[in-house]
Amino acid sequence: MLDDEVKDIEKIIEQGLNSENNELDLREKELDDDDLIKIMESDKIKGVTAVFLEFNDIGDKGLNALLECEHMKFVTALNLFKNKVTDNGAIAIAKSKTMLNLSELILSDNEVGVEGAKAIAKSNILGNLVSLWIGDKLGDEGVKAIAESKTLTRLTQLSLYRNGMGDEGAIAIAKSKNLAKLEELNLNWNFIEEEGIQALANSDSLKNLTQLTLTYNPIGPRGAEIIADSENFMNVTLMDLYETEIGDHGAKALANSANLKNLQTLVLIHNDIGEGVQALFKDNKNLPKLENIYFNKPKQTED
Repeated sequence: MLDDEVKDIEKIIEQGLNSENNELDLREKELDDDDLIKIMESDKIKGVTAVFLEFNDIGDKGLNALLECEHMKFVTALNLFKNKVTDNGAIAIAKSKTMLNLSELILSDNEVGVEGAKAIAKSNILGNLVSLWIGDKLGDEGVKAIAESKTLTRLTQLSLYRNGMGDEGAIAIAKSKNLAKLEELNLNWNFIEEEGIQALANSDSLKNLTQLTLTYNPIGPRGAEIIADSENFMNVTLMDLYETEIGDHGAKALANSANLKNLQTLVLIHNDIGEGVQALFKDNKNLPKLENIYFNKPKQTED
């Protein structure tokens, strides 16, 4: 909101409060730290178990107010996607006893880096997390901290997109014994190449994946071949390889794979795949469950 606008905090709360589901939905309200501080002072939010704050301007000051609020002690889901939380905010979450019940934490598209990742990874408070999205400055060192965490052992969903990680980070994930329960792994917008894909494909821990997204990673044709040859991805139902430079050669390998029989959705947009190779995916006996395959962006229709 503009500075000269008066924000009706009580109205914002009333509009975002879903008493039936104990949810507080404040996404895209242009809220800043001072606004969140005022919201946390309201008795109306007592008993809330899920807080959605995506697409606001909330930083560490506002987050600290939330963490210090007695009404937040029942929260199981906290979504701060695309805000201004830094390492200090992540460290505060990691230490906050208010977050003892937290099972879902989304901190992607913030300003969290290595120190924030290390704090989350070492936290004795966050052992109940099953879903973690974090970024976007972790790099390989921050990713390694998450992968080697002795407390984040219940994760079924992990999103590390756009963190500047490369093969070293992917190798750390692959070697992690603590991520054996992972079902969904998002590594979009990183710099993973052949060596990293090989590690993921050979991992003893990543055998339960049902979703794997690698958008904008330069894995190349060889990376697609490695995926196609790996038994680790036999349970994957959704695979996103948007703009991964696999080309015709890599696409052929996927079409001929005997290990992707449970695949239902495959995204191959922006990979320079010719019509002849595209045709290989139609009524393909190697991919009996494939329902959706995308080679190009869907055309926009005019109303």
